[in-house]
Amino acid sequence: MMATDQTQRQRFAELVKLQLQGRRFLERDQERRLLEEGLTRYGLTLEQATGVLRSAAEHDSIALEGELGTSSRELLRTLSDKRSRVSRDDFKRAVAFYRARTGVPEADAQKRVKRMMEELDLRPKPTGRVIRTRRWYRAINS
Repeated sequence: MMATDQTQRQRFAELVKLQLQGRRFLERDQERRLLEEGLTRYGLTLEQATGVLRSAAEHDSIALEGELGTSSRELLRTLSDKRSRVSRDDFKRAVAFYRARTGVPEADAQKRVKRMMEELDLRPKPTGRVIRTRRWYRAINS
């Protein structure tokens, strides 16, 4: 690697640190913009830019939506029953996990977890003693 490549990588690392300052969560489109910046402006490869971004995010304990989505999807699959249904309590656990990593408001976390359930073809499990409904799930605005 040439000295100029190392300088470009360091400059990109400083840009990433600046963009991540004061955040707990980086959305997928913001992550993509930073990677594009690393490719076009700093001449890095995708692997180099991704490495710098992930390293900086891990150093500052910042969750990346792409990586968090993978672990959240696995959690939902694990919490679902044999019929691909997620109970209300398990849904709340998944939302709490998502919120703990991202710091987003409750309503936003519920919408994102609901969207993940729909992508995975998971259904809500009905609740109630006499009349069992999925109203709790439908009440979450997508």
